[in-house]
Amino acid sequence: MKMSARILPFLASFAALALADLLSAQPSTISIDSRVDKSTITIGDLIKYTVEVVHSPDIEVEMPELAENLGAFEIRDYTVHDPLSRDNSIVDRVDYIISTFEVGEFEIPPLVFHYAAPGDSTKHELATQKIDIVVKSMLPSEAEDIRDIKAPLEFPRDYRKIIIWSSVAVAFLVLLLVSIYIWRRRKAGKGILPQKVEPPRPAHEITIEELDALKASSLLAEGRLKAFYIELSEIIRRYIEGRYFIVALEMTTYELLQELRAAEVEAENVELIQDFLEVCDLVKFARYRPTETETEVTIQKAFDLVERTKLIYEVAGVGENREEDGPPETVAESAEPREETEEEIKS
Repeated sequence: MKMSARILPFLASFAALALADLLSAQPSTISIDSRVDKSTITIGDLIKYTVEVVHSPDIEVEMPELAENLGAFEIRDYTVHDPLSRDNSIVDRVDYIISTFEVGEFEIPPLVFHYAAPGDSTKHELATQKIDIVVKSMLPSEAEDIRDIKAPLEFPRDYRKIIIWSSVAVAFLVLLLVSIYIWRRRKAGKGILPQKVEPPRPAHEITIEELDALKASSLLAEGRLKAFYIELSEIIRRYIEGRYFIVALEMTTYELLQELRAAEVEAENVELIQDFLEVCDLVKFARYRPTETETEVTIQKAFDLVERTKLIYEVAGVGENREEDGPPETVAESAEPREETEEEIKS
């Protein structure tokens, strides 16, 4: 009797351990379920398609791609729920909102899931069951009469509105044209309204004034011969630019003479310009110091050069308002000696 009392606790412990091993050795499980909230719809209606996987925690499940092919159905939205724990199992759930715009009997094809059991590197497959869906049309049945198309509805014309909208369109067009005109005038640096402008002064008048101002300056009295001859040379070069339209300030004396000959300037005038510029170049670049008499002769050559080659302009239509957009019309009067014909000047 005493022996039985001692063995009984031992047997109870052994049975508990065996039961625990038995429970822990239960095989891993996995199941899949799919369902819809309605199997018959009208074209364009939405269906809630739910896929639910219940598996043991030690099973790794690969869910299908969210854009998985669902046959004739289009996925409009989806919701991936967080995994839940239920009866020592994991529940993964995805809800799809699907729809179709075709009429007939269709099926949602099976979705294939892959999973791997513990201790097994092989991936197994598990698929849902296909689900049949019936899609009905919204049009009336063929048994019902089809009504004919109604004639177009004619509205009475409201001429008041036509006049108002036409006036608005014309006003908008005028405003647009005025805005473009103002913008172009301002971009060109001009005023909004045309203004009377004075014709440009002839080049020889400006040059004579500059020569008189240079002659009256204190450069010679201060012994600044080089500065005096540099300014004297630039005054004549600016005159040549205004008279013959040659960029004289940017050229050497040799280049300038070549351009004057190419422009068919009279040889006598080219020689006069050459003599003048060569004297200026000697002072500017060769450090030549001319005498007072030589300087007076050079200044007089500058005046003679201008008087010999100047053009006298006669403004046409004196006293009339002129648009500032174009230059004044001019004609060359006879001046001795005359170098170019009127047609050559205009060209």
